[in-house]
Amino acid sequence: MNTNVSRSGRWTAVAFLVAVAITALVIIAVGSDTDRSVSASGGGPEMELSVTSETGSCSVGPCDVRISSSFTLSVDVTTRPAAGYVLFQTFLDFGVFDPTAREDGAGPNTCNDTIDNGSADGFDRFDDDCVAVDLVYKPETQPEDEIVWPDLASGVAFRLEPGPALLFHGGVSGLFPPIPVSTFEGSIVQVLLTCPASEVTSTIQLLAEGDPIALQNGSLFVEPDTTQTIPKVGLLVINCVDLPTPTPTATATPTATATVTATPTATPDPTDTDGDGCSDERENGPDAMLGGQRDWLNPNDFYDAAGSPLPPQNGAPDGVIDLPNDILGVIQHHPAGTLGYDAQFDRGTWSGPNSWNDTQGPDGVIDLPNDILGVILQFSHRCV
Repeated sequence: MNTNVSRSGRWTAVAFLVAVAITALVIIAVGSDTDRSVSASGGGPEMELSVTSETGSCSVGPCDVRISSSFTLSVDVTTRPAAGYVLFQTFLDFGVFDPTAREDGAGPNTCNDTIDNGSADGFDRFDDDCVAVDLVYKPETQPEDEIVWPDLASGVAFRLEPGPALLFHGGVSGLFPPIPVSTFEGSIVQVLLTCPASEVTSTIQLLAEGDPIALQNGSLFVEPDTTQTIPKVGLLVINCVDLPTPTPTATATPTATATVTATPTATPDPTDTDGDGCSDERENGPDAMLGGQRDWLNPNDFYDAAGSPLPPQNGAPDGVIDLPNDILGVIQHHPAGTLGYDAQFDRGTWSGPNSWNDTQGPDGVIDLPNDILGVILQFSHRCV
């Protein structure tokens, strides 16, 4: 498969952790008396995609872009929440997933078996072997170079590449109360993509919060009262063509291929001895992002405190450590928050090189060094 993302380049680590820590102060300052989330699927807030290239601007696809040339992809707020917003998230998917492919040299169809078949580089849609990537992403030096939202507070910018051709951005409008409320409509994120040297058609999708790929990192608004509003989202088709006169695409000559015999795929062992939502198999694995490097007998080292407040999850842990439910949830139960103490969001001390090493059980107080920092350092770890 053609890829353009390495696992080592998926994190803007220092800037990201600083941004999340500052966001902790923001959410405490904003406060909330309940966990609320609403969907705009039937109307209301909306985000759309548009491109600008040497041939002009395009927001209604398919959009033609010259082969081997770069173009700017923009995420646009076309309709904002009526009350405004203090935080946003966006999640882009511009790869082509092949569930029948071979993951890490395993048998066919192992890109759809929900397990990591080796190399500790993700599984299924998050593994490079399972995704074809035609559009090349060229990241700017800092996340704030790609977040063009005019109400972004200085230094509070998020960027994450959780897998091939997957891209998350987020921003907050202020640091201290009163938190500025943004009513901005227009471009909030702009990224640079490049067409390949050959003609190809690619679909870029904007995924909403709760999407099976984006999960709790999907596109979202947080309103001034911390209501989570899921916007309507769309997609855009990009035609990378040889302008001005398209070159006919050569027809491949059929060749004989050997018949591939399917090989049995190992069935994941669901045993979860410590009951923390992460199987023993995952916790004994090498990849912390997939729940590994943990103690299968420690029920406190996977900091999945809560899931979406919407049915059917109804706030129960969902196997993913995310920003709107876990990190914000812990923050809201801090003594400076408004929701009060809840043992579900509490962890004790931890030691070692990682925040989940030797994590102790609830100690009766939700604090900054153990709880807020601890859950921040596990952001985007998942066991589903």
